[in-house]
Amino acid sequence: MNDPFLVVDSPQVGCVSEPGRAFTQMVVRGHWDGRLRQEVSRVLRACVTEAPRMLLVDLTRLQDEAGESASTWQTAARYAMEAKLQVTVVLCAAGPAVRQRLSTNGCDQAVTLVDTASAQMPSRDGDIRQQHLALPAQPAASALARTMVTDACLTFDVAHLVHPARLIVSELVANAVEHTGTDVRLWVSVRGSILHLAVQDGSRELPHLLDTGHQHPAPILAPGTGLRLVSAAATAWGALPCRRGKAVWATLTKQAGRAA
Repeated sequence: MNDPFLVVDSPQVGCVSEPGRAFTQMVVRGHWDGRLRQEVSRVLRACVTEAPRMLLVDLTRLQDEAGESASTWQTAARYAMEAKLQVTVVLCAAGPAVRQRLSTNGCDQAVTLVDTASAQMPSRDGDIRQQHLALPAQPAASALARTMVTDACLTFDVAHLVHPARLIVSELVANAVEHTGTDVRLWVSVRGSILHLAVQDGSRELPHLLDTGHQHPAPILAPGTGLRLVSAAATAWGALPCRRGKAVWATLTKQAGRAA
C-alpha cells in the first residue's frame, strides 16, 4: 500500500500541473527557513515522483540571501536521477548565492538555471507518447476510460500493464465523477520507464483515502475504498493542483509484471 503524494497550495508554496504537457511549475515565496525548507522538500518530492518531463521552480519571490536553499534543489535533482525519472529540474530567478553554491557543489549541471519564467526553454513535448480522452460526468465514463487505457497500453507496447492500468483509471474516473460532478480528462502516457495515468477534474478538493483501521474491513462499496485499490496497484500516486481543478495521477513501472 502506497501513501499518496497529495499537494495543496499554501501561501508560501504554490504548484500547477499541466498533465497534457508533462509540465509542473512550483512557486516558492517568503524567507527561507527550516519550516519553509520542510514544506518545499515535501512538495518537491511529490512533484518529482509524478514524473513530469520538466519541473520549473520559480524563485522570484524567495528571500534566500545566503543561498541555503541550494542543497534542497540539489537533493531534488539527485532524487530524480536515482529514481531513474527523466525529470528536468529548472530553477527560475535563483539568487547569486544559490547559483554560487550549486556551482561550488558541482550541481549546476544537475539543474537548469534560467533568469525568468518566460525564458525560452527546449520543448520536451515531442518526447512524450500519450493519448488523451475527454469524458462526461456520467457513470459510463469509467467504461470509456477502461477501453481507452487498454488501447493505449497495446499501442505503447505495455500490454502486461493493462489490468492494473484499467483498475486505476476506472477508480480514478469514477471517483472524480461521483465526488466532483465535473467533466474529466484522462491522459495516458509513457514517460521514460513508467506508464503515467492522470485524471483531471474541475475541483480542487483532494481525494480521501478511506481509513479502514485494523479491526473491521470496510464495505466494498464504501466511499474511498476504490482509492485503496489504486494505492495497492500503483507504483506511486497522488494529486496536484491544476489551473482548473486538480489532476489525480498514478504511475506504473513498465517492467512490472513483464515475463522474464
